[in-house]
Amino acid sequence: MIETLIGKEAFRRGMDLYFERHDGQAVTCDDFVAAMADASGVDLTQFKRWYDQAGTPHLWASGNYDAEARSYTLTLSQSLPKSAATASPIQPLDSPPHNPPHDPLANPFHIPVAIGLNGAHGEDMPLMIAGEGSTAGSGRTTRVLSLTEFEQQFVFEELPAAPVVSLLRNFSAPVILDFSWSDEELAHLLAHDSDPFNRWEAGQRLASRLLLAAAEDISVGRPAYWPQTFVEAAARLLEHADADPAFAAEALTLPGEATLAEEMALVDPSALHEARNGLRRFVAEQLGGALLQAYETHAADGPYQATPAAAGRRALRNLCLSYLGELNNDESRALAMRQFESADNMTDQFAALATLAQHDCPERVQALASFYERWHDEALVVDKWLSVQAASRLPDTLAVVRELLAHPAFDLRNPNKVYALLNTFGNNHVRFHAADGGGYLFLAAQIGELDRLNPQVAARLARRFDRWRKFDEPRQQQADEPRQQQASFALEKLRSLEGLSPDVREIVARALDQ
Repeated sequence: MIETLIGKEAFRRGMDLYFERHDGQAVTCDDFVAAMADASGVDLTQFKRWYDQAGTPHLWASGNYDAEARSYTLTLSQSLPKSAATASPIQPLDSPPHNPPHDPLANPFHIPVAIGLNGAHGEDMPLMIAGEGSTAGSGRTTRVLSLTEFEQQFVFEELPAAPVVSLLRNFSAPVILDFSWSDEELAHLLAHDSDPFNRWEAGQRLASRLLLAAAEDISVGRPAYWPQTFVEAAARLLEHADADPAFAAEALTLPGEATLAEEMALVDPSALHEARNGLRRFVAEQLGGALLQAYETHAADGPYQATPAAAGRRALRNLCLSYLGELNNDESRALAMRQFESADNMTDQFAALATLAQHDCPERVQALASFYERWHDEALVVDKWLSVQAASRLPDTLAVVRELLAHPAFDLRNPNKVYALLNTFGNNHVRFHAADGGGYLFLAAQIGELDRLNPQVAARLARRFDRWRKFDEPRQQQADEPRQQQASFALEKLRSLEGLSPDVREIVARALDQ
């Protein structure tokens, strides 16, 4: 944030001054900030509240375009959670804060807000702030606004049309951002924004919004809705992937089910799982040709290279392969099998195996057998073989994991094997939280067995139950009893075991009492 506020050149001068003054000394945050302020001439007194005031600030933003004045007014305001503000040593302000509600014990932070304005065709609009003069902001397409009050307004002039605002470019401040982008605006930023972080962030926000809405629809029997604008943005990412394949792979990766569940008050894991797979399948159906072209275009033209550029190409290829795998047809399975058999590196071979492991097909059986036969003497590689089966979405995954407990590749006394098989299963959102409660009972029983051998590892495994109260199916009747009761029964059964270690008992008790 300091570099964002004072600029790269001043930041470098500040670093040089910092070492010149303090090399070999015991120093404080104040010493560091003082060097930056002296080198740049920027007053960072208020910025030091980041070191004194606990909690993550909440940044509220709203915008309004005035077509007649050709101006866009951006309103920014900040607040702190009440609990964080109460813990702060900062004294109350003389005047109380106003809407949105801020805690009266918190003084405002100095927040650098990097902003851009995106035009209708994806171009960055020049940013000229009212009162600066006609040339002060000419040509600049990213500006860093210093938010130092509870609420401030910034007016941008000479804008021919309403912009799509791009906030916190390059993650300019670690805050929780609240801004009412429409789905279309988020898709626009995902497709066009010149700032890579905000393109990724827009895609994650949009995908999360679509997936959570779809999960809600699915849970009550309504069909999921997938907008074409999301596919169009994804198509543009693939079209321009040559510039940065690694970024395209990141931007096209949907939020995980565990991440999405954190945003839900009550989770139906089956509906959430179906929603996420449904969006992936929709993208694959709509962009099959583009995905295949990107897959072929970014194939290695020589032996394996451990370079960032080559790793980026592999990441994009393997992401395209995983999307194509959602089609679950002869062509996609043959493509994955060809990559599995011809791969000259573990990254590509395992990506193909992970794609095949999601489907009940002969290729899956063949690939799993071949992988183990080839790598059975490499313990860490065998761990990957265990984990890919425990992470599978297939309905019989729990049965497979039970069988693997007796496999020569697994040893309950080996922590790496436990993490590879049992911890991976505990992170398999849809199968661990299965409606019949089998996943809960299975893992609780394994934790009990493991506790006799390694209480520390057992305690870590028990953390998979931390969020159990969020999982229930109040709208569905296929389970004999609510999911919460099933998890509670498994935890109580674990707690009743004689000789349970203090480590595991504490975690189980905390989970039951939360």
